[in-house]
Amino acid sequence: MIDKQIIDCLLCGGDAELRQKELRGYQEPETFNIYHCPGCNTAFSLPRVNTAKVYNDIYKNGDLVPGYERYWKYAKIVKSLADPLEYLSNTEETYWGVKEALLQYVKDKKSSKILEIGCGLGYFTYSLRKANYNVIGLDISQTAVNQANEAFGEYYICSDLFDFVKSNPEQFDIVILTEVIEHIDQPVEFIESIKKLLRTGGLVIITTPNKSLYSSDLIWATELPPVHCWWFSEESMTYIANKLRLQISFINFNRYYKNNYCQIDLKMLHERNSQHPILNKNGELIIQSVAKQNNLKSLLHGAITKVPYLRKILNKLKEFMNPNIIVCSDRGIVICSIFQK
Repeated sequence: MIDKQIIDCLLCGGDAELRQKELRGYQEPETFNIYHCPGCNTAFSLPRVNTAKVYNDIYKNGDLVPGYERYWKYAKIVKSLADPLEYLSNTEETYWGVKEALLQYVKDKKSSKILEIGCGLGYFTYSLRKANYNVIGLDISQTAVNQANEAFGEYYICSDLFDFVKSNPEQFDIVILTEVIEHIDQPVEFIESIKKLLRTGGLVIITTPNKSLYSSDLIWATELPPVHCWWFSEESMTYIANKLRLQISFINFNRYYKNNYCQIDLKMLHERNSQHPILNKNGELIIQSVAKQNNLKSLLHGAITKVPYLRKILNKLKEFMNPNIIVCSDRGIVICSIFQK
């Protein structure tokens, strides 16, 4: 089969060019072609495959999977915290962005009905409830929903979104999607269904890895396909909103990064395109999450970064010495988009 150099963009229908052939996938022996559409600044992978096995293998390996192990950590510790939402929002941009959006748009926590789609292990829905938000969680995995209900209370529903919409039209003021849309095969249709859940004036709060932070020569700097089959930009999200006649705005991350300095080494990201798969064909981990070693260098670095003015000097020095460094400010490593009906 001959790989086409130009195909129709799976999002906007424009001309998408082949940027990389046979990128090694998340699980052996799969490989994927990566395309980029300059019209909507969206990258996507082909072919599209059934992802049930890879997600089952991720859940099976749980807290040993790189990048996913933190979800198991959060699920374990949030019940021990007086304010788990504050903890999560100080730990990751994703949760800070959602918290900021809720602070801006929710006037009455009790009357604003909220749904978290793709709630997984349930810790974020729980954390929002602890902050007095009127929220329930929805997930397609019965295993995840059972675990969440057992751990955090009967606030979680197992259902496919398209089935759930049929019995719950215009029932919610806010729908939350954290790191979900990049997994969805048909994102426009998915958000269109969510729109049906919203009352007039309702919101969809969406977080996803942010392609807009980087230059166009970076081909793929998100989870390997098929775990992530999209890498969206701010232009991508604007296209979806316009297509569905939704108003759109973005959360500014400047205040988050003032307290949580984040720098990105572009050289390392370019090298990620040759990274190894995480799982072998039998679903066994090839690469495990490894805790940072407590060596002298890391301990010294940790001590310096705890002192604000020393941390500022160290960060400025890194930026000056390394031209490949991007420093996050207004724009971050994730987009937090707000779609309004």
